[in-house]
Amino acid sequence: MAPVLTEEEKKKIEEEEETRARIRLKYERKSSGVAGVLSSVCPGLGQIYNGQIGKATLYVCIILVSLVLLSAGILFHVKGMPTREHPVAVEQAKPVEMNDEGVVLDEQKEPEAQKETSEEGEKKPATPTVLVIIGAIGIAAGWNYSIKDAVRSAKKINASY
Repeated sequence: MAPVLTEEEKKKIEEEEETRARIRLKYERKSSGVAGVLSSVCPGLGQIYNGQIGKATLYVCIILVSLVLLSAGILFHVKGMPTREHPVAVEQAKPVEMNDEGVVLDEQKEPEAQKETSEEGEKKPATPTVLVIIGAIGIAAGWNYSIKDAVRSAKKINASY
């Protein structure tokens, strides 16, 4: 049985395959610089450039949650923590003693020691500060790791070729 392809045809096909492989390699390679810059602009863009959609989603979620925590902490710090105030029954005031001319006789004042303890008892909650710290650390760490991961992933992708 005669060979289907001649030696010249085989050589031509091999040359064409090498050319296609070089072209494919050129377009499939990922630039670690581009991946790093994209992740610097917005966490997750470098991962999308590298074709890693799951990682991109993870980094975007980390940044968004951290941003919400940071915003809530700043808002609570500025406006105060929301509290559940239960309706308080109105207390009837003690009658004030007056003389015939309408002058108050002895107004009872709260002792200074009692005033200081009541003010000390009302400490501001540390929640806003904790939220700000967690949010800021989450944003900084998530953004930084997103950049490093995009560069590292691009290098790994290129090493596989």
